[in-house]
Amino acid sequence: MSRFLFYSPLVTNEVILLSPEESHHLLVERIKPGSSVFLSDGKGNLFRGIYEGEKRGRAQIRVEEKVGEEKRSFDLVVWQAVLKSPSRMDWVVEKLTEIGVSQIGFFSSHRSLKSTIPPEKMERWEKIVLSACKQSGRTIFPDLIFLEQWEDFIFSLSNSPGTVILADPEGNEALWSFLQERKERSFQIVIGPEGDLTREEREEILKKAQGKRIKLSKKILRSETASLFSASVVTSFLEDT
Repeated sequence: MSRFLFYSPLVTNEVILLSPEESHHLLVERIKPGSSVFLSDGKGNLFRGIYEGEKRGRAQIRVEEKVGEEKRSFDLVVWQAVLKSPSRMDWVVEKLTEIGVSQIGFFSSHRSLKSTIPPEKMERWEKIVLSACKQSGRTIFPDLIFLEQWEDFIFSLSNSPGTVILADPEGNEALWSFLQERKERSFQIVIGPEGDLTREEREEILKKAQGKRIKLSKKILRSETASLFSASVVTSFLEDT
């Protein structure tokens, strides 16, 4: 079965009713009443519960005990400019969640071919995050954020903790070399859209957010590939140090 079922908040000795979606997942796995199941609140806490059967079409679980707690050893935010293809953004959310980033932020830039994200898309991404966390065994869910106004993005980037890594094909320093020179445990990665950020946008990030221009690869990467590549390198480095 899935590594855990989701419910928030979780309290020991409490009897809860899972959402219709989570109840369906339990039904598909053919879990019988009296069986033990694992539950997560998305904040790093893992509990064991007992499936007591259905009530009004929803699975009823008695929360027995807390059996684990995941804590972040680093913070990694990936800022991805809005992409033209909805399926590619879905893919970015799924893969960055599996890798273990702390926050996935989308922003609109001058060359973004789309500038808005409807509420139903954010709801879809929340479901993708849940599924990806189950698959990877991750119990701390990443935050999802969308900033439509460039000014709001710059403000958030400038006032959030973490060294800002600006993915720039004109950068002189390679990502791995850059990381080896740092002792921080907190980073923000900025990835431009198809066609990249304008020179003015890059200069504003460098000036107002003290961003560091970093060349990710000698190859030309798609925007969504750059997000996955850079996040993979940074998480690999931080997990090993």
